[in-house]
Amino acid sequence: MNDARPEDPPVISPAIGANARPTGACANGDPLGERASVGANRVRVRVLGPPAILGVPEEQHVRPQALEFLAYLIARGGSAYQHEILGDLLPEPPHRLAAQRLHTYTYNLRQIFRSTGGNDTYLRLRRHHYTLNTDAFDVDLWAIREAMIASQRGTDPAARITALRRAVAAYRGPLAADTGYLWLARHQQAVAHEFVTAAVTLAEALADRPAEAIAVLDIAARHHPDNELLAAAVARIRDRSS
Repeated sequence: MNDARPEDPPVISPAIGANARPTGACANGDPLGERASVGANRVRVRVLGPPAILGVPEEQHVRPQALEFLAYLIARGGSAYQHEILGDLLPEPPHRLAAQRLHTYTYNLRQIFRSTGGNDTYLRLRRHHYTLNTDAFDVDLWAIREAMIASQRGTDPAARITALRRAVAAYRGPLAADTGYLWLARHQQAVAHEFVTAAVTLAEALADRPAEAIAVLDIAARHHPDNELLAAAVARIRDRSS
C-alpha cells in the first residue's frame, strides 16, 4: 500500500451512534429473490468482486489505497484500531509516515462519501479507533450477512427462503477479487464460506423443488467451481430426485 502523492490534512468526524448495525442492498440484478431496498443518501459500496464505491462523481479521485482501507474496514464489520490497520495495510513505512498516509486515505474517503451521499457522519476516528457508520452505507457483503441473520432468526419457512435468496443474490464474486491485497486471504476465505453456506442452506430448503435447488448450486459453483460442499450438496439433491 504505497502512495507517493502529497499528504492531505486529516479530518475527524463527530461520534457515531452506538447502535449502528450493518445494513445493505443487493447488487444490481437479483435472479434469485427480491431486491432489498436501498436507503436514501447512503453510500453504495461493492466489495464482492473488484471493490468500488458506486456513484462517485467523475471529478472525484478515489485513491486506490483509500479504497483498500475501506474494503478492509468493511471486511472486519466496520471498525479497526490504528495499530491493526498499519500492521495489515502499511507494514513497511515507519510508524509516523504510515500514520500520515492513513490520515490521507481517511480524508480522501470522507471527501468521496460527502460528494456521493451528502452530509452525514461516515467515518469516525476516536482514540486510534476507526469506525464506519454502518447505517450510512449499503454494502453487498453486509447485505449477505444481514440476510443470513434474518434466515437464522426466522421461523416461517417462506421468509427464511426469501432471506437466503437475498444472501445468495448479493454475491458477485470473491471478496476484493483480483486486488492482491496482502491482508486479504483469510477474510476472502471466510466470506466465501459464508456464501457457500447460504447457497447450500437455500438448496436444502428447496429440496422439494430440485430444479430450483440445483440452479442455486450451479450459480454458486460458477464462483467456486472446486468447492467440495457445493459438489456434495448437488449429489445429495440429485440422489433424492432420482
